[in-house]
Amino acid sequence: MGFTYFMPEPSLQQYVESIIVIDLNFNEDFIKEITIVPDYRSCLCFILEDKISAYENGQLVERENVILASFHLFSTIMNLGKKHRAVCVQFKPIGWNSLMENVPQNEVLNTCYDAKLFLGSYAAILSEQLAEVSSAPMQNQIIQSFLKEKLNSLPTASPFDRAIDVFIRSGGNLTIEQTASLACLSLRQFERRCNHKIGVSPRMFGRLIRFSNTYKLKEQHPDLSWNKIAFHCGYFDHMHLIRDFKQFSGTIPTITEDEDHFRSFPYERHKNNLSINPF
Repeated sequence: MGFTYFMPEPSLQQYVESIIVIDLNFNEDFIKEITIVPDYRSCLCFILEDKISAYENGQLVERENVILASFHLFSTIMNLGKKHRAVCVQFKPIGWNSLMENVPQNEVLNTCYDAKLFLGSYAAILSEQLAEVSSAPMQNQIIQSFLKEKLNSLPTASPFDRAIDVFIRSGGNLTIEQTASLACLSLRQFERRCNHKIGVSPRMFGRLIRFSNTYKLKEQHPDLSWNKIAFHCGYFDHMHLIRDFKQFSGTIPTITEDEDHFRSFPYERHKNNLSINPF
C-alpha cells in the first residue's frame, strides 16, 4: 500500500516522465482532502477506486474515472475518497502534446478533461484492465504497452522539443535566449511556440518549474531551510520565492510547510519526485 514509481521503457523516455501506481486507504494512513500545489507536468490518471472530486468555484465537482489533467497555475483542493487506487502517467511536453493531438495548450490550461475525448474507447478498456489486476508491476506493464502503441509511431523530437527538455532539466534556469537558440527559433517564434505547445510563456514556465522543484525538494528534505533550498533551485533572493509561492500556492512558504494538507502530486511528502538529487 502506498506509492510505486516506474521509469518508462527506453522507447518511451522522450515522451513520459514516470508512471505512478497509488494505493491508499485514508482510514489508515492519510488525510483525504488535500491542497495540491501546481506542478509543471501534465498527467493521465486512471482512478480505479473511489472517484475523486475537486473544488471549482466553491463547489465540490466529481471527476471522471479517467482524466487528462493539464498543469495548473494555482492550487487545487481535492477530495480523494476513502480508498484511493490510481495509475497515473506524468508526461513530458512532447508526449502530452501528442496524446492531446496537438490541441493548443493555452486553450486547455488549468483544466481536467474526460480522457474519452482524446482516447476514445481506449479509456474504458484500459481502466477495466488496470482494475482487474492487483499488482503494481502488472499495471505498469499494461499502461506502458498502451503508451508504446500510442506514442512510438510519432515523429522523433523536434529541436523545440529537445530544447524544452534541456530547459526543464536546467530547473527552468537556462535563459530564454539560450533555449530559443537550441530550438533553432527566433525569440519571438520561440515564445509563440511555447504558448501553443506548453500553454504559457517560457518565462512563466520557468517560474513554475523552479517553484515545483523547490516545493518538492522541501518535502523531501524538511529539515533544510527555505533559503538554502531556494538558492539551490535557482532563486537568488527570498522575495522572488515568496512572489512565486503567492502566485502558485496562494500563500507563503511557511504556511505550506506547517499545514499538512498542502501537498505536491503525487501527495507523498518526503518521498516526492525522486529525480531531484539532494545536496
